[in-house]
Amino acid sequence: MTTSCMFMPPKDTKETIKTEAEEAEDGTTIYKKDGLTCVWHDEFDYEGVPDTTKWKYQTGHGNDGWGNQELQNYTDNTTTADTAVVEEGVLKIKAKYENGEWKSARLNSKESWKYGFIEARLKITDRKGAWPAFWMMPDGRADWPDCGEIDIMENAPAIENCDHRVFSSLHARGHFAANPKSIGGKTYDENLSSEWHTFGIKWTEQEITCYYDDVAVGGYENNGTIEDWPYDQKFYIILNLAIGGQLGGTGFAPSLGGNAEFLIDYVRVYQ
Repeated sequence: MTTSCMFMPPKDTKETIKTEAEEAEDGTTIYKKDGLTCVWHDEFDYEGVPDTTKWKYQTGHGNDGWGNQELQNYTDNTTTADTAVVEEGVLKIKAKYENGEWKSARLNSKESWKYGFIEARLKITDRKGAWPAFWMMPDGRADWPDCGEIDIMENAPAIENCDHRVFSSLHARGHFAANPKSIGGKTYDENLSSEWHTFGIKWTEQEITCYYDDVAVGGYENNGTIEDWPYDQKFYIILNLAIGGQLGGTGFAPSLGGNAEFLIDYVRVYQ
């Protein structure tokens, strides 16, 4: 998973989509967005380990630091909340430096989807040396980049001229690594870690559009080629906090003081 914040959105539509909430007969809340209904969500309105019916883990150091020279060892939190903890209505992914190494968490949704509106409400680490991400990969495929990748939100303040920036990119055989298709880039003030922001995509057969705080900031249209549009299959959600690596900045990892945190208020899928 690599990209660059040099790429700016190809268009700026300024379309705004708001979330609507309705109360069902049983007292539960039904969320709707852009004419779609929430079909899967985690509001993290419980305590302890992340919901085991919804999340599973990728663990270990990966091949060459998950392909990006990352430092962390991802751990499993199925039975013990350690690097992934739900408390006070929030999922907290905690990176820690212990016993001479970094450990963190990488959560994958157990379900996957084809098309819809996928979003999360986040407070982002925004510290040099850390690399939080909210992204998607296709089921049952390992032939990257041909299989495709949808990066809804990445934060890499260690990269030059990318302070307090989040960006969103698409990878495929025809555009990957340092040359992805950007579907959004925005510089906030110094509030990414202190204020909540929503990050999402509207994904259809024709286009993927990126939204920051419900405002469309860029999109990419299906050109009908396999090389550039592998986004016609089911993808699952990933939430992770990497340390160091190509975008986190390995040299900045010591400045984290042994701790970093990525907060998730909710994750929702509408179809």
